[in-house]
Amino acid sequence: MSTSRRLDGKVAIITGAGQGIGEAIARAYAREGARVVITGRTLSKLEEVAGKIKADGGEARALDALAGNQADAERTVADAIAAWGRVDVLVNNAHTFTDYLPLEDPKMAENVRVDMESAFIGSLQLMQLCFPHMREQGGGSIINMGSSYGIRCEPGFLAYAASKEAIRTLTKTGAKEWGRYKIRVNTILPSAMSPKALWYLEESKSYDQELAKVALGEFGTPDDIAPSAVFLASDESRYVTGQTLGVDGGSTML
Repeated sequence: MSTSRRLDGKVAIITGAGQGIGEAIARAYAREGARVVITGRTLSKLEEVAGKIKADGGEARALDALAGNQADAERTVADAIAAWGRVDVLVNNAHTFTDYLPLEDPKMAENVRVDMESAFIGSLQLMQLCFPHMREQGGGSIINMGSSYGIRCEPGFLAYAASKEAIRTLTKTGAKEWGRYKIRVNTILPSAMSPKALWYLEESKSYDQELAKVALGEFGTPDDIAPSAVFLASDESRYVTGQTLGVDGGSTML
């Protein structure tokens, strides 16, 4: 695959990068010249991804880190700074996915707590920790992962959807407050056949129902999401901030 090295000299942190969309973004960034720190819950998966990146001539560091854990977030940013001296791009992709439940289920409040802690709090923590470095460097790009489910509000997905919509609020607030420092913050709404998505479609037996909502008539892959993340990380998007970009085949149209 030919690239234009659009991310040469940049250092990126990608969470939830042991598989699926996170892995695809990390590998795309490395192909474009970025040095990447990849994090997730399973170190063996991360090391496998880092090995693929290095085999292709890229630079990668793998860290086991739990989204929403302050100490792990601090360790992640410190590792990037110690290794490469800067952080230019942050991709908040990690999310602990809870079971889908009806609104009246007594376990719903706990699901909301878990989803909010991993997705929203985890994203907030890393944004705060990357902020001083991006400010001193004269700018940076933060990409948060939302979901069309936050907009569509599908039954059984209150915890997941609420955390994803909270992330969109975090994105817009960051864009408003940090724009003066040339720090851009955007949200991607991805739709791809990641392991998590495949599990849900099989568990819920809703493959045909969900496919019918996609205007392009086919589900995407993690590699379909990565180019948009490259664009938002690159200087080509220097005038794009506070936006929600649906990369979902037209299943959500804002």
